[in-house]
Amino acid sequence: MTSADILITNARILTMDAAQPRAEALAIKGNRILRVGSKHDVTGLKAKHTRVIDAQMKTVIPGIIEGHVHLFGGGVELDTLLLSGLNGFDAIADSVYQYRRKRPGDTVLLATGIAHESFGEPITRQILDRIVADIPFIVGCFDHHTMWANTKALEAAGIMKGRALPVGNEIVLDHNGIATGELREPAAYMLVQALTPTGGREWLGMTTGEDPHPPATPAQRATDLKFFKQGIAHAASLGITSMHNMDGNWYQLELLKSLLDNGELDARVEIPFHQKNYFPLERVDEAIEMRAKYQGDMLHCDRVKLFIDGVLETFTALMIDDYPDAPGNKGAPLFTAEEFNALVTRVDSHGLQVSTHAIADGAVRRTLDGYEAAAKANGKRDSRHRIEHIELIDPADIPRLKELGVVASLQPVTAPTVPGNLLEPILSRVGDKLPYAYAWQLVRNAGAVVAFSSDWPIAPLNPFQGMQAALTAKPLRRDCTSQAQSLMDTLHAFTAAGAYMEFMEDRKGTLKDGYLADIAILDADLERTPADAFATIRPVTTICDGRVTFEQ
Repeated sequence: MTSADILITNARILTMDAAQPRAEALAIKGNRILRVGSKHDVTGLKAKHTRVIDAQMKTVIPGIIEGHVHLFGGGVELDTLLLSGLNGFDAIADSVYQYRRKRPGDTVLLATGIAHESFGEPITRQILDRIVADIPFIVGCFDHHTMWANTKALEAAGIMKGRALPVGNEIVLDHNGIATGELREPAAYMLVQALTPTGGREWLGMTTGEDPHPPATPAQRATDLKFFKQGIAHAASLGITSMHNMDGNWYQLELLKSLLDNGELDARVEIPFHQKNYFPLERVDEAIEMRAKYQGDMLHCDRVKLFIDGVLETFTALMIDDYPDAPGNKGAPLFTAEEFNALVTRVDSHGLQVSTHAIADGAVRRTLDGYEAAAKANGKRDSRHRIEHIELIDPADIPRLKELGVVASLQPVTAPTVPGNLLEPILSRVGDKLPYAYAWQLVRNAGAVVAFSSDWPIAPLNPFQGMQAALTAKPLRRDCTSQAQSLMDTLHAFTAAGAYMEFMEDRKGTLKDGYLADIAILDADLERTPADAFATIRPVTTICDGRVTFEQ
């Protein structure tokens, strides 16, 4: 007779399965769900070895599928000075001082999490010198598109007088041709990241798409494995069982494979190949090799990641029209339309998925045009190409998402629609187009698949904080409709939609007989928790692939 290894009883199960939306008990055998149903349905599945978990009438949901994360960088930043939420010179300087007191031997200081407006004036090397002048001091913006460096860091990197960089990247210079300290986009800020203890290895999969050069030493690999394990453990503590990584190189795949081989990979991870705008077109074929080598339910590669623009804060996001507060400037596209169309068509011809970072309406349109060009060239298929972020979309392009089968991969926790988040400079950058900014419900109403995520470490990884952001979003102006999400739509976007987005809806994202045993048991009843209290919810148990990966 079949028996269960784990029984979850006395539960309020939200299955995300339309055929059986709710249940009260669940049985697990090995790495699969054996039965979902009533307590009577699982009673006969208990044996001597069966572990019984009493959910105490709290909610049980499918394991969270984190659809947009930078796992390696996030793991490293768990050990980094975080300045998120701090404003004003005194508050930031005090935080730095307290941090340095505990680490007197550090020869480089890396901090992250500030905003462009955190000091109340433009951030310069001189301001940072007033805080730290004796060692290189590097401060990252929360969005990871800009960094600022003090004089020591700029001198050590040899960039006090700038350097030629690829389009869309900039070492900002003053009127005398001397670096101000602001470094825009990866090709600029990786020059100072190289000074840090990790040498910036955690960001190579996003910034260059390359492996460490020279290759990482055994000691460096051991350190990097520690950071991966630290990031995955943090994710498991938040009910996350799957992650779509946004950084892609062979090095990260090799590290994760070593964890898998040692039985230490406690979350499913999907890794893309990252094609940069300065790579030759044929370089993208490397993604085929990655797919062939890494295929499995725990670790796989089926996707190519692209950036088509930057961010609104630095005027590098691509607009259809001029920025309202910068006439004559439409942003800084990383691909021409012709280059992008050719690239996407080639990727699509290999049967690979494309996910494109596209912030503003011009970038979204260029991305949709590229996806449409690929479908015309190769024939329409179930490609499920993705657009990451969509902070601004032209109303004419909203229905095109469904028409082209494009998934909207969105991050509610980062939006100014969320109470407490900064409104500027976004409102000034967007202007009269504000009704189509962060338009999650408009996109959903048009029939597109919507998946939610965090973009960690750009924003907190906590999915319940993300859920609260989605549930409580406020209109930014009277002419803006509410983009607040319903509870079930929000849960679907953090679970089943994520599985659909990676072509795995037939085995995960839903609690259903025969599906992979990825489950989060929570400390609250979601349906009775006020929307503005969701951020306080925590998992008491996380199960991935039938194994308990976190327990309070």
